[in-house]
Amino acid sequence: MDGSPADGVKAMAGYKASSQLGNIVRQVGEVTAERERRAKTHEEAMQALFKAQQKLDEKERQLEACKKKYEKVMQDLKDKQSRRDELREQAEEANRQMKSFLASVKETCRKTTFLAEDMKAKYHAAERAAERGWSCRQTGTSILTPRGVATPRERHLGVSP
Repeated sequence: MDGSPADGVKAMAGYKASSQLGNIVRQVGEVTAERERRAKTHEEAMQALFKAQQKLDEKERQLEACKKKYEKVMQDLKDKQSRRDELREQAEEANRQMKSFLASVKETCRKTTFLAEDMKAKYHAAERAAERGWSCRQTGTSILTPRGVATPRERHLGVSP
């Protein structure tokens, strides 16, 4: 270095080269740091995605379980509604039969009461006729009329029993 202009140019070129090299090293360091930061962010994002995927899978399993439970509940509900409708129809049929039976019993009761009252009246009339010794009936053909007792008609006609 003897101070020649060529040496100055070389020095200047060396300074520029070292300055450019420093810039390149700094830029490489920045790029490397940025890549490491992005790699770290990418790794965190991948971990968050993995956790979110696990949560999603869990929620999908829960959703499937809920769907199955809902379908089972709906099927049970349909079964119970059909059973309810069937029982309702059976109850209505039983009510109709009960009403018919009650009407029949009521009619039979009325007939029986009438026949019992009629029979009782005939029996008591025959008893009274037997006590009196004569009957108030027009004909003496009744099985309840005592035998050997002349009816008023027979007495009027003069016919003896």
